[in-house]
Order: sequence, then structure tokens, then C-alpha cells
Amino acid sequence: MELGVHGLNAKAAVPPKVTVRLARLAEELGYRSWWVGEHVVVPSPRTPGSPMDPRDPMLDPLVHLAYMAALTTRIELGTAVIILPQRNPLVLAKQAASLDVLSGGRLLRGVGAG
Repeated sequence: MELGVHGLNAKAAVPPKVTVRLARLAEELGYRSWWVGEHVVVPSPRTPGSPMDPRDPMLDPLVHLAYMAALTTRIELGTAVIILPQRNPLVLAKQAASLDVLSGGRLLRGVGAG
């Protein structure tokens, strides 16, 4: 079984020193992948069932994954949620390709890809 972690670009995991510690721990424990999500905005006031408060910090997924690529050597990187209509598709493609190059080919492509 291969395991990954998700959601570590938000809330208490946002400070760089926390990200460094979690990234090193994930690789040491043998996790295969590191997944991030995206919420540009969340409802304010908070709605019932929402996992996030409008004041909760959340980093941009591609910027966070670029930081992860620099911190790690083996763990694969993926976006579980990226809001495509809010992004220029050509710019997003260039950013993803650049991230893949800088990470040594560790950017995951598509569901279940490796």
C-alpha cells in the first residue's frame, strides 16, 4: 500500500518551519505523495459543515509545491484541487511544467498517475 498526505498547505501547517518539519517527516516515514488543495475564498461567515474558517490561511498550491520540491528529494507532488476557471490555462500549464522540471519529474499528472 502506498500512502500520501493531504492538506498541508493550510491552517497550522502554513508556517515555513512547520512545512520543513512535516516534509522531512513525510519522507522519513516513506509517504509516497504530498497533496495540496485550493480555496481562493471561503464563505464568510463560516457555513455549517465547512472545514475552513474565512480567516484560516491557505497557500497557493503551486507555490507551496515548488517549496516542497526544494525541501524534498523523493516524495511525489500533486494538487488534489486546483480551480481551473480562475486560472489562465496556458500560464497554469507553464507553471506545472516548470514545477515538474524543478522537482525532477515528481509532479503527479492526473488521478492515479505516477
